[in-house]
Amino acid sequence: MSEETMPQSDLRPLTSSHRAGVVICDCGDKIAGILDTEVLRRQAAALPEVVYAARDAYPCSKDGQARLRQAIAEHRLDRLLIAGCAPRLVEKLFQQTAQSAGLNDGYLEVTDIREQCAYVHGDAPAALQKAADLIEMGVARLVTTIPPDAHTGRIVKSAMVIGSDLSGLTVALSLSDNNIPVTLVEPTNALGGSPHDLSGRERELIAERSKAASHHSHIQTLLNARVIEVTGHPGDYQVRIAQNSHTTTFAAGAIIVATRAHPQELGTSRWYDRSRVVTQAQFEQELGAVEAGGSLSPNNIVMILCAQEPSDGRCSRVCCMDAIRQAIRARQYNPNANVTILFRDLYLGGAGDQQTDEFQQAVELGVTFFRYRKGHLPKIGDPTIDVHDTLTGETVRLPYDRAVLAMPLVPQDDASLGTTRTLAALLRVPQDESGFMIEPRVRLRPGRYTDDGVYVLGGAHQPADTAETLFQAYMTSSRVQRFLSQDSISVKASTAQIDAKLCTGCGNCAQVCPTLAITLEKRDGGVAATLSLSDVDPLRCTGCGNCAVVCPVKAILLPGWGDAEILAQISAVLRRASATGKVVALACEWSAYAAADMAGARHMAYPPDVCIIRMNCSARFDPYHVLWAFINGAAGVFLGACPPGECHYGTGNLYAKERVEVLKKLLAEHGIDPRRLRLEFLAGDDGGQFAKTMTGFVKELAEIVRVVNLVK
Repeated sequence: MSEETMPQSDLRPLTSSHRAGVVICDCGDKIAGILDTEVLRRQAAALPEVVYAARDAYPCSKDGQARLRQAIAEHRLDRLLIAGCAPRLVEKLFQQTAQSAGLNDGYLEVTDIREQCAYVHGDAPAALQKAADLIEMGVARLVTTIPPDAHTGRIVKSAMVIGSDLSGLTVALSLSDNNIPVTLVEPTNALGGSPHDLSGRERELIAERSKAASHHSHIQTLLNARVIEVTGHPGDYQVRIAQNSHTTTFAAGAIIVATRAHPQELGTSRWYDRSRVVTQAQFEQELGAVEAGGSLSPNNIVMILCAQEPSDGRCSRVCCMDAIRQAIRARQYNPNANVTILFRDLYLGGAGDQQTDEFQQAVELGVTFFRYRKGHLPKIGDPTIDVHDTLTGETVRLPYDRAVLAMPLVPQDDASLGTTRTLAALLRVPQDESGFMIEPRVRLRPGRYTDDGVYVLGGAHQPADTAETLFQAYMTSSRVQRFLSQDSISVKASTAQIDAKLCTGCGNCAQVCPTLAITLEKRDGGVAATLSLSDVDPLRCTGCGNCAVVCPVKAILLPGWGDAEILAQISAVLRRASATGKVVALACEWSAYAAADMAGARHMAYPPDVCIIRMNCSARFDPYHVLWAFINGAAGVFLGACPPGECHYGTGNLYAKERVEVLKKLLAEHGIDPRRLRLEFLAGDDGGQFAKTMTGFVKELAEIVRVVNLVK
């Protein structure tokens, strides 16, 4: 670029403790053709924290990046704000530029005056004022922000597999074949557990792989063993194992949970003639005895699928095919037997045509399939099983010698073997309503979250047939190998930090942490030892900010998204007298903020009174921030969150909803119209809904003001 076209800038003496620079992007004529960027530059230069302000046609170009590096070096800038397009488009690029110039990328801020101003408000005077507000908000955040620290941990090149069902054995063999040492922990006295209630094919695979695992040089087998303690960090766990009467601690970089699911017991809530009524697992043992040389005596066999509704209504997915296979074997062992399968919904599942072929084989062998409706469970009587015919509406009576009930599969609950609940607590893995473990999948941008090295598959995760079990095992093996191939794990992200002087050990933070990254530790010495101290594992923390909101003494700092940064931005937009009527919009970057960018990209207009503050998650929406906005004159506060079930941090949006409902009641009690606070769930790609919602909210606020003035 020649001297005539060098970006214009203002330089002035330093008047604050920071050396902040502001670069206004013209973006060709996409911004400069709509907003007067020279006016914005002069206004930015007048801010007390700014020592350098410039305009640049394209700071994202190679020449523009070179000029940024030059400005950082020449003017010794320790903060830099780029006012241009959407952060998600250029933030990473500018962070790399800042780093190459020796500036901590945590002190780099991108303010969107294109999609969130020029594209949606045009060249109206209010648009120019909003752009100036956005720049001032960005500078306010810059001079108060604390950049996150990098956290690094080593990775132990070994794995531990808990449970030796088919999935566990398969993972152990796959890892050991790739020269990864594996410790295989089995709570029973034999590999494979108790496979007597499995299909023949699965029993064969377990027997084959148990033999291979027991002789593999890279697999250490621990029988009659269970996990009693897990400490350490992702990639470097210390697992204490109790085996017989001894305890030993093992190091593992990755932990794989592959315990089995078990059929629920019949229980005692209903009476059954146990000589005639059995579960699928018990009938499998009966068929196994026939294979060993016995005979199948029952002539009338009735199998009832979905014999008991699971607590969460989930389908176990394997019962239907197990029943079909058992029916085929029963007909083969006793051709005179009448076999009837009563089903509500028949789930064949699986890949390929094998399941369909087996169903057809059962039909050809004379197995009868009879459907019943939900809510009309077959009644097991003394001489017959009565079932409601969905076609005729009449009751059909089926004689039976053997009733086989398909019971829902549930997680391991034998205390002597180590319950699933206990294991989940030790590993800090959440459970669903049925008690199955959930392997968290946090959908954050690259570099924002690191795998914690704990994997759940097989019956510990959910019931699965043989094909799916093997698929999960091989996929998990690949993931573990990729994780262990790293020399270390490093996370440079906003993670919660505890101020030990303020922490009272109340435990609120630990209760709401979605990744179970917070634990309560005992303090050392003195009177303070009577209080616990919260401790954050930075390699687990995803920085949602939920803990910072629930802390009653504000002892938790979240670098980059702290109270100081957020309140400074709110104050900046409401500082002027012209701020009357302003709407402060706290927008989750994954939903409402992205939707605002989309609205701008499509030039969908909404009132310029809306000033958007980017938030990392709706879990960070703090009632104190809302109150601060109202105290400083905001006409309204808008909170934009992900739709239920789509929160990147799990349940941040649900916490936000609960807090808003409580806050609205408190506002009403203190004379503030609760309609001035609005929470909306917005999809990140729905710019139209964002523009419509903002327009409607501003109109509603104007009507509230009009009514209040009439009353006065």
